[in-house]
Amino acid sequence: MSAREKPAGQDERLSRYLRPAAVLDLTAGSKDELLQSLAEVVLPDASPDVIQKIYGAIQERESAVNTYVGEGVAIPHARVDCVEGIRLALARNASGFPYGVETDQPVRIVVLVVGHEALTDEHVRVLGEIANALKSEELRRKVLQAPDVQAVIKALDSPDRSAPRRKARPLSQLLLSYARKLGREMGVGASMVLLENADDVALLKRLPGRRSVLVATSSRRVLEEAENVVANAILLPQMPFRREARLRLAALMALTKGLIQRGDVVAFLAGDPAGGLDSMTILEIGREFGRFVSPSGEMAPGLLPGVLERVITIATELSGEGREGRPVGTIFVVGDPDTLGPYCQQMVMNPFRGYPEEERNILDPTLKETVKEFAAIDGAFVVRGDGVVVSAGTYLKVSRDADLPGGYGSRHRVACAITDAVSCVAVALSQSTGEVTVFKKGAVVLSLTRAGAR
Repeated sequence: MSAREKPAGQDERLSRYLRPAAVLDLTAGSKDELLQSLAEVVLPDASPDVIQKIYGAIQERESAVNTYVGEGVAIPHARVDCVEGIRLALARNASGFPYGVETDQPVRIVVLVVGHEALTDEHVRVLGEIANALKSEELRRKVLQAPDVQAVIKALDSPDRSAPRRKARPLSQLLLSYARKLGREMGVGASMVLLENADDVALLKRLPGRRSVLVATSSRRVLEEAENVVANAILLPQMPFRREARLRLAALMALTKGLIQRGDVVAFLAGDPAGGLDSMTILEIGREFGRFVSPSGEMAPGLLPGVLERVITIATELSGEGREGRPVGTIFVVGDPDTLGPYCQQMVMNPFRGYPEEERNILDPTLKETVKEFAAIDGAFVVRGDGVVVSAGTYLKVSRDADLPGGYGSRHRVACAITDAVSCVAVALSQSTGEVTVFKKGAVVLSLTRAGAR
């Protein structure tokens, strides 16, 4: 079950997993000391044997992959049979903790997630909730500056609503009022609104049938507010894409999640990221993404919702960040490893070989930094449809040439060609321009160019 698939009425607060006694203000001389302290408080009245079992499971996970996720946040985690449900423990220190990884800032917030070994889906969902929540600089500041334990927990449960409200813009109101009429005339079956300003969420409350409207945004705060107004909202990668690229990415993500279908005609309302709506675009999904989705609705063999979204998000983050100040180019191929096998050859030792599948699933947010590090290796990532990373540093042996226009380099051509040879999806990141391109059936499905890029 994904974060967007919670049953109606389910308590969505992170504090449901976090008891006050498991919030620590401390200093630690080592990473081991820090993790031991968290293991000791994550369960109430745990025996020394249980504490040691939890600590050992955490250390085993850390020996495989460092669980630093960026922005001064680490999320160590483990699944063990001595825990009922999911439990959290949180440690904070404004001066930072030792965490065994070179970072651009100290690791100031560490959240331990421990769950029963059978709760794979919920475990991954909670990891995602924590990682997404702590992407917010404002939330991290609130957690670090909270005067007491209760204030820390309240900060985790409360979206940032401190910005003053502004009156709805007349053009936005006018566009929304005419959108339904124009939609009926043009055969529109679904509507999506691209929002980046929380003030604009109030506009949707006046919209008839608003529960059926989709919202797409790269703002965590807007997402949380929109979920109180509409039934489905999508979180886009936080990159300054051109408007057309954001629109098509939102459409593709909605398609992969099953929120829209191949035969739909969709109206997209968008505007300036600073606020306000000023345009409406009509897309026939079958015409725009016909190569991507078969008539039966299949996108790639065994492709689960969220996997392609996570791959695109990692690629776009690499586009903006690079690694250690240097641009990075790479390829992600999502498909059946057995079918891809004849076209793959390892250029280096496979860094993912031998690890349990649950520890190398791209849906696990703590794996993101590891994937980014390995992106510096020449070659491609091979990702199974359920999100398991099969290999990195893989050479794609494709003899056929890709039918692409000029301007695309060898990396894009081989990514395109592999999708023509095998039923799969490929995502290529250009080292020179930072452009992210999605390929299917030997053609470009989506091209994401940053605003201001030529």
